[in-house]
Amino acid sequence: MTCKPAISWHQITQLSLILFLTLLSFNSLAQHFQVITTNNPYMPMNIIVNSASLDGLLLQSGDEIAVFDVNGSEQEICVGMVTVISEFTSDTNYIIVATADDPTTEVQDGFITGNEIIFRYWDSSETIEIILISDSFSSSYNDDYQPQGTALVELDGYSYQTWTGAVSTDWNNVANWNFGCLPSLLFDVLIPANPIGNYFPTITGLDAKCENLTIEENAIITITGKLTLGYTGPPYN
Repeated sequence: MTCKPAISWHQITQLSLILFLTLLSFNSLAQHFQVITTNNPYMPMNIIVNSASLDGLLLQSGDEIAVFDVNGSEQEICVGMVTVISEFTSDTNYIIVATADDPTTEVQDGFITGNEIIFRYWDSSETIEIILISDSFSSSYNDDYQPQGTALVELDGYSYQTWTGAVSTDWNNVANWNFGCLPSLLFDVLIPANPIGNYFPTITGLDAKCENLTIEENAIITITGKLTLGYTGPPYN
């Protein structure tokens, strides 16, 4: 009978260090999101991402997930990020270590206790930042920023803000959009051929806007007011 030699604590420590350095090296390559401080996290919070999808598909290797807070100047600051090494499965998760604001520094360099956790994706295949992300937090953990706290969350991201036509034809009714808010010049918009409520959008006012507009074949949009596009070319169809 042959017995395998036991692995010593020293060997485990070495293996853990190698794994940590490998992950650190991977995260530093072509990294899109930049955390506001390069120091060790102050009073860190662990945000466990149990699943993360974009347009119904799980995030892929090279994609990034970041968390932001808003500083006193109403600017978003990145307080933690992680790079996806391989596609999400039901057996994997990723941990974002978010740093709290260090009161000994003159500028805000981390999150403020009690503030909303704002998520962003970096889609590495399309090289675009995704800001339309819905989050579902576990009620057993934190759902806002807490020093040395823990959050468990599932994320769903969207490349487009999609018209659902759930209640009417009114573009300016938030209930007609899949994300529960009106489009802005930051958002790409998709008008599908078969909206959920079977209503197609009508714009009668002067304040409708979006970045890019994609109109599927057989979809209809009626404009008697004004639609401002961030994209200056014709609508995509």
